[in-house]
Amino acid sequence: MRASTVEKKKRIIEVATELFIEHGYKDTSLDQIVAVCGGSKQTLYRYFGNKEGLLTEVMAYHTSVSLEEAFKLSDSQHLNVAEALEGFGLKYIKGLCADPLLSLFRIVAADFHKNQSVTESFWQRGPQRIHGYLIEYLQSDAVQQQLSITNPQLACAQLLALIKLDYQTTAMLGHELPDDNELKITITQAVAAFISLYKKV
Repeated sequence: MRASTVEKKKRIIEVATELFIEHGYKDTSLDQIVAVCGGSKQTLYRYFGNKEGLLTEVMAYHTSVSLEEAFKLSDSQHLNVAEALEGFGLKYIKGLCADPLLSLFRIVAADFHKNQSVTESFWQRGPQRIHGYLIEYLQSDAVQQQLSITNPQLACAQLLALIKLDYQTTAMLGHELPDDNELKITITQAVAAFISLYKKV
């Protein structure tokens, strides 16, 4: 893909993000997006297929921007497992519970809870894809030397649940996250519980 095309797509995604969050998905038209970013509706259809396809791209883009760095734990091989997962946990929660990703999750939950094609496409191209990095880390020699993990997909889901608690739910309802000190305490406890579950006997 040419650099100019990448930049055009990025500009459309950024404008769509702002308008979706400000006006809601249903009340934002492709004409409004084109009016702000320029170009034509034909360009949007060529890049994204339709409005739902654009929303899926918006969600995938911001999942990557907000969370991908946190999930790439390959650079944490020099740390012990607890340190690596505690650092990951803080980045994960702060990325998950901040805008624009948080507001976009609200849109998907409100407007697409009965539309499996959109939610499944978003899941595969967003969360499921970046969860793969954590699954790879849990299968790495550095982790396997300390923990006995035979089902890394399940272990990934368990770890995320332990770290996430109700933070995303309360954030979606408008509550602020606790400060970093409190987050670090709960994340340290979550990681300790995870390690206890899988530590070698």
